[in-house]
Amino acid sequence: MHASLSLIRFCGDVLIGCLALAAVWATGFGLLQVMPSFMRMVLDYTGTLGIFIAGGIVVPPVVLFVMGFARKRHGLTLSPLVAAALPATFFVWTGYQQMLEVRGLEQRAFLKPEAKHDMLLLPASSGCGPYCMQVLTETNYSVVGHEPSSDAMVLYRKASGDVCYEPENVPTLVAFTRAGYAGVCSIKKPIKAVEDALILERQTASGGKHPLSLPSGYEGAVYSFIERRQGKDRLLGRWADGTVRSLADFPVGPRFDDADFYGAALGLRFTKKSVFGPDDLNARVEKLRPVLKSPEVQPEAVWAYGDLLDQLRKSRPEGAVPGMKETDVQASADNRGTE
Repeated sequence: MHASLSLIRFCGDVLIGCLALAAVWATGFGLLQVMPSFMRMVLDYTGTLGIFIAGGIVVPPVVLFVMGFARKRHGLTLSPLVAAALPATFFVWTGYQQMLEVRGLEQRAFLKPEAKHDMLLLPASSGCGPYCMQVLTETNYSVVGHEPSSDAMVLYRKASGDVCYEPENVPTLVAFTRAGYAGVCSIKKPIKAVEDALILERQTASGGKHPLSLPSGYEGAVYSFIERRQGKDRLLGRWADGTVRSLADFPVGPRFDDADFYGAALGLRFTKKSVFGPDDLNARVEKLRPVLKSPEVQPEAVWAYGDLLDQLRKSRPEGAVPGMKETDVQASADNRGTE
C-alpha cells in the first residue's frame, strides 16, 4: 500500500512539474508575441532579449530540480527531464514521418516516354547555358528556355555556318566556342506554349509548375521528369534531394545534383567541366577569328579569342603559335576604343 502511494505521489509530482513548466514557457512565449515591436528591437539590439529567453528556458527547470531535491520529491526533480523528453520525442518522430512522406513522393525508376518528342524543357533555364548546350549538341532535342532579360519563353535550336556570325547569334557562338564546339551556335525564336515535350523540373515547397505538398520541415528540392502530350502531363520519374530538419536531421535518399538527375532521365552523361566539346584549340580559334573582322565586333568575342590564343600558346612548348594573329585581337580592341 505504501509503495502504491509513493508511486502515485511520484507520478503526480512529475505531472505537476511538467504542467508548471508548460505554463511558464507558454506565458513567456505569449509575452514575446504581445511585446511591442520597438521594445523587442531594443532588447534584441542590446542582447537583453536573448538573455531573457535563455533565462526563461533554463531557470524554471533548475528551480524545480532544486526544489524537488531539497524536499526529496523525486518526481519534481525528474519532471524537467520528462518535460524536455516528451516534446523532443514528438519532434524527432514528426521529422521521421516527414522524411517518409517525402520518400513516398519519389519514383526512382524512370518510365519510358510513350511518344517521340522534339523539345525538352529545362527547369528555370535563363539563356542557353551549359546543360542547354550539351543537350543541343549531343541529342536531337531543341531546348525550351527563358529569355534572360524578359523571362519570355523561347525555343533554342543548334545551328552552324554563316548564321552563327550574325550579330544576334555571336554571343552563343562565343559560348559554344568556349565550351569546346567550333563554329556552333544556338538560334532562338519566341514560343508561347509547350503542348508536346519532355520536361525536366526542379521544384521546392514554394515553387514549380507542378506544386507538391511538401512537409514544412523539408529543406531541399524535388526533381521531376515529365512527359507532356497534347497538354497533358505524365510523370516519368521523381527524385528528392534534401533533408528534413528536426531535432535530428533526416536525409532523404542518396545525394545527387542536377547533372546526375538530368543525365539519368535522358540517358546522357552530363559533364561538370567548363570545356566539354570535342574540338581542339586550333579549330575553335579558326572558327572564331572571322568574328573579329566585323566592324561591330562584340567585346566577349575579342576576350574569348584572346583567351583561346593564350591557352594555345601555353600548350606549345616553344610558346609560339604559328599562323595565329594576335594582332587581330589588339586591332579589334583598338577599334572599339576609338568608336
